Amino acid sequence: MNESKIFLTRVLSIILIAAIPCAILLALYFVTAPRIAEYHEIKLKKSVLDIFSIPYRTEEKQFFGLKLKKVDKNDVRNVFDNSITVETITNQYNEQTEEGEKEKELFMYYKDEELQGIGFIATRLGYGFNKAADISLFICVGSDLETVKGIEVLDHAETPGLGGRMTEEKFKIQFVGKKLKPKLSIVRGRKTTGSNEVHAITGASYTSKGIEDIINEAMQAFWREMEADKG
Repeated sequence: MNESKIFLTRVLSIILIAAIPCAILLALYFVTAPRIAEYHEIKLKKSVLDIFSIPYRTEEKQFFGLKLKKVDKNDVRNVFDNSITVETITNQYNEQTEEGEKEKELFMYYKDEELQGIGFIATRLGYGFNKAADISLFICVGSDLETVKGIEVLDHAETPGLGGRMTEEKFKIQFVGKKLKPKLSIVRGRKTTGSNEVHAITGASYTSKGIEDIINEAMQAFWREMEADKG
């Protein structure tokens, strides 16, 4: 009888020990999930507005003597909703949606009823530090559908200091004005000469090649989808 009680006590103790951290993690998830979702929402909308040079309000905050700019989230939402047209087309590039249909969101900006550009999200598995995590890019082209207006890194898990440098403005600004037809080329060890060439990230050949592939594959799919949508 005593042995049964000891066994039962040990089992209950193990269950309790396992249940407590699980409960903590579950509570943390419910607390942080809305904040994470909001972070990604604002980052995407802010990226779209930045690429199209559409202003929104920011607030200046003091933090330990440093001046930091804080984005007015409500204004970002309002400006985005009033300025950007969002449409959905058949998607042959990204993963399927929960509904089982392949769809892609297009973010379009019109000024004086003239199309200024179209952007969309392209996602692929990473190439560097964490090959199981996605690289997610926002790619934006002008009204000719082949000149880059800008790119933004929405998510990645590449090696900090190497592939992770894809988020640096110095790297991203290279793409502005570049031609995507017949394809984008990321070069190493020499000066860029063509209107479709940008410099690779130093020390991150795999990530650089990955970004090149993501953009080229995404644009090929985008052009096919635009043609199909016309028909």
